[in-house]
Amino acid sequence: MLDIDAHEGTRDKHSPLYGRSDLRYVEQIPLQERDIHGISTGTLSVFCTYPLEVIRVRMAFHTRSYESAAARRLSFLEAAKRLYHEGTTPLASSSASMPASAPKSTGKNILDLYPVFKFYRGFTVTMIGMIPYAGVSFLSWGYLRAYFISPSNKNKATPMADLTIGAVSGAIAQTASYPFEVTRRRMQVGGITRPDRWLRWGETVQAIWHTSGWRGFYIGLSIGYLKIIPMTAVSFAVWQGGKRILNV
Repeated sequence: MLDIDAHEGTRDKHSPLYGRSDLRYVEQIPLQERDIHGISTGTLSVFCTYPLEVIRVRMAFHTRSYESAAARRLSFLEAAKRLYHEGTTPLASSSASMPASAPKSTGKNILDLYPVFKFYRGFTVTMIGMIPYAGVSFLSWGYLRAYFISPSNKNKATPMADLTIGAVSGAIAQTASYPFEVTRRRMQVGGITRPDRWLRWGETVQAIWHTSGWRGFYIGLSIGYLKIIPMTAVSFAVWQGGKRILNV
């Protein structure tokens, strides 16, 4: 239970705790409630920005050999428009090319009814892949700092040590979560090969396994290291440096 009276008392300008009421209020919120708020905020932010990620991947995937030698680089609006309209072929023309023995479709699939879903291919993989990446990253960071920098020897807590530990933590987290990254990319560009349907987890993973085995889930990992390792190292080093500056 929050101490409402105590919290309201800090709103008084003559109170010695004036100006710190928000911090006291946050500290009194249960940890589970703060976790729920954090997860909800992260999910909402990814949901709002995910279409931009899918469009970016499509623009990067588009090459001259994709359509014709005269093809040019897609603009943002062109990529979004093509993604929105992909797979929307008339039912009459598609049914005419089907064998007489094949069952005829009596309606449209979910992508025809709700084209906006095309901008969320691989969204579930992204959300689930965030769990091992963030979890392993912070777990590695906490374990390595506790092992190499003990509380009794704070002289070792230098920016270079933070960069090194952050880089190792990023490499471990990227390795643990990279299969989700490969699966997500396959599902995001799946609209090019199968624009008429929603690719599922099982068939995407199965396709990768049959093509390259377990190594297929780590294709391009070295390039991922070049991006994630410096990013994670700088993030943790700046975070830890800010804590030292603020003495928290």
